[in-house]
Amino acid sequence: MKSFRDVTGYAGPLFADPSLQTFRAAGLAYGWGRTFHPGSFLKGLQAFAKGFRQGARRGNPVQQGGVFVLGPADRVRYEWRDRFAGDHAPMSDVVAALA
Repeated sequence: MKSFRDVTGYAGPLFADPSLQTFRAAGLAYGWGRTFHPGSFLKGLQAFAKGFRQGARRGNPVQQGGVFVLGPADRVRYEWRDRFAGDHAPMSDVVAALA
């Protein structure tokens, strides 16, 4: 988590689950086919064209992420599961779920 803080400057609370129980419960994707998916290459080319250059890889490259906006209480306001590497939630949808 220190490297995440160093790169992002984020000083708030962070939580990790090395057992991956939360990852599995959330139904997030895992596998080489997700990392080397045709969509991953397209997203990579688009990012490169916009000037993004990938730095050092951190974490497990075959573990895909997601975005969840939770609360109040046990309400799930928004959920997104990346289908492949580079498949990210539309930020406008995430921000709208926070309102």
